[in-house]
Parts: sequence; C-alpha cells; structure tokens
Amino acid sequence: MYYVPSGPARPPSPRVRELSQRIQEVINEFQQNYPMSPGEIRQALRLARSQSGGESRAALAAVVGGLAVALGLGVFVMFERSPEGVSPAIWPAVLVGVGVIALGLVVAFRNR
Repeated sequence: MYYVPSGPARPPSPRVRELSQRIQEVINEFQQNYPMSPGEIRQALRLARSQSGGESRAALAAVVGGLAVALGLGVFVMFERSPEGVSPAIWPAVLVGVGVIALGLVVAFRNR
C-alpha cells in the first residue's frame, strides 16, 4: 500500500476571506428581497464562476480529445504490429477506454 503524505490544509488568504464575506453579504441582501433555495444559490454561484473564467471547459475538452487520439493511435499500432491479428483479450481494454472517453464527454457537455 502506498501512502501519500499531505500537509495540513492551508488557511484561506485574507483576499479569499474578504471575497467570501462580500459574496455572503450580497447573498444575504438578495435573500431579503427574493428568498431563494440553497439549490438556486449554488446554481447562481456556479453560473457566476463559469462566466468569470473559473472553469476551463476548453482544457477538459482538450484532455478528453487527447485521450481519444491516444486510444485511437494505440489501437492502430496494435493492428499494424500484430502479423496474425489482434488478440481478443485486448478488446475489453479498448471498450473501457472508449467508455471513459464517452463518460468524460457526457460530463463535459452536461455541465455546460
């Protein structure tokens, strides 16, 4: 078994604490006029984060695309190097790879 040491959590910086306090004040003021559920508040924060560049969809799409290219190249190389054909034992690994890529694409587009 491997043990990955991790240090104690760093306390938030003063800027992070100030931003958190301001966000909480805005939410409290807004709640006085327009009561919202916690789910609506989370959705609003997620929308604000995505519009402020907090989420990088392009990076996720690049990683998933890179995985797809690597998987395709790996399958191509297997076909080219094997004179008697590809062993049937490789197909479960190929299917798992395709499934992981498909799942990544579904998650990426679902969270858009």
